[in-house]
Amino acid sequence: MNKEIIKFFKFSKGTILTSLICWLFIFLGGCSRIDHKQSALDPKGLVSQNQYDIFMLSVWITIFLFCAVGGCLLFVLWKYRAKSPEEAMEVPPQSHGNSKIEAFLIVASTVILIILAIPTLQGVVLMNRVPDPNDSETLNKLNLDKSSIEDAITVNVTGKRFFWVFEYPQFGIVTANELVFPASKAIRVNLRTEDVIHSFWLPKLAGKMDLMPGQENFLWFIADQEKILSKMDSDGNPIKSSIEDAMPPVFNGKMREKIFAKQKFTDEFEAVGGLFYGQCAEYCGNSHAYMSFRALAQTDEDFESWVKKYQDAQNPNLQPLEYDPEKEYQSGTVVSFQDDSTGETLTREYTATKSVNKGQAPNLSQAAWKKTHSDDYEVGKKLFSSLQCVQCHAINRTGLGSKGPNLTLFGIRTSLAAGWMRNDEENLSQWLKNSNDVKFGNLMWNGEGVDDSHPLRNLEDDDEKVNQLIAYLLGLK
Repeated sequence: MNKEIIKFFKFSKGTILTSLICWLFIFLGGCSRIDHKQSALDPKGLVSQNQYDIFMLSVWITIFLFCAVGGCLLFVLWKYRAKSPEEAMEVPPQSHGNSKIEAFLIVASTVILIILAIPTLQGVVLMNRVPDPNDSETLNKLNLDKSSIEDAITVNVTGKRFFWVFEYPQFGIVTANELVFPASKAIRVNLRTEDVIHSFWLPKLAGKMDLMPGQENFLWFIADQEKILSKMDSDGNPIKSSIEDAMPPVFNGKMREKIFAKQKFTDEFEAVGGLFYGQCAEYCGNSHAYMSFRALAQTDEDFESWVKKYQDAQNPNLQPLEYDPEKEYQSGTVVSFQDDSTGETLTREYTATKSVNKGQAPNLSQAAWKKTHSDDYEVGKKLFSSLQCVQCHAINRTGLGSKGPNLTLFGIRTSLAAGWMRNDEENLSQWLKNSNDVKFGNLMWNGEGVDDSHPLRNLEDDDEKVNQLIAYLLGLK
């Protein structure tokens, strides 16, 4: 038995060298350029930077311990290797117990734990408490402006199977799957779920926090605009983007255009610096892997414009006026008018191109009015109701549904299917025809009351209706 053991531990120089080379390649395999969607190794905010620092501290301590233990092992293997058959049969001197070594190892382990524990606890405190705007010492330590904390934005996030609801209580607006925020302000995210456990994971900005049924969790983050503007050129050299390139406006669709111009969904993900990817990090059902979202950084001015646009769209008091032949209308006024030019009666919107006198109805004085939307848009709007979409989705002032994502201003969004696909005509067509092929298990196809008799199931072979729905949805701008 002793011969077999000795033979097992008989290492040659070639074996040791080969092992070292293999470990070297394994280690270098983890060194690559960070340009994928979710990465905690590329922090762009205060909280994520703190988490990154703690992670790297633990990595370097682990590397040190690995090298120390591995070095001792290699030394022992080298010194006590079998040099001849006779020596292979000899058993080296044995020793058991060394109180000094044991005490040293205990002390060293305790010191390492303390080194890791202090910044970890500091990080936990930082993540779970928005700094006090009156605590100048903490603000100076974190290099934060008082205004960025005082004017913090609150976002109530609700996780559902399988999408995200984002509510801004300070502004009275609701959206879904795309979190728009100002890069200069602290963002407090209140987290809740209406069904099962979800997990909000935004690695480049805020880390991860679970959403538990029956309780509310929260986290916060603040972006670092300088890091958002920084990027790598094709040669790997750091350069600085302009604000227009890194944070194009969302409210007018420039963010969408910029992303689409620079990338395909499956290609390089770093299209613009202000685009961040989030994900549900807790298994929540069949479509868990497809429950993602996007976070879009904006300047203060562009964020205010985005908020104003949503407020106007979701304000029931700002709906178009019903046309009255006894009234005069100023240029730019939008009215609703019964129109049958498409072959069916539609309540469509008309915009006054100049001042309109009494009795100048849209069907009589086309020179004074223009159609606000295309014919396909108007038919698609009617289809949205007749196909029972309003039972699950709310759009502007149309529909009261909350089972599915709110689709207000859907045409300026960068993604659909909870951030899973880029929001263009091709992908939207696939989604409308058979969403289950795109995102298995989604409730639009598999929800309560949706079976083969449901009108949505008939869209797969009806290109005309699909195109009309696309015109309506992408026309929501």
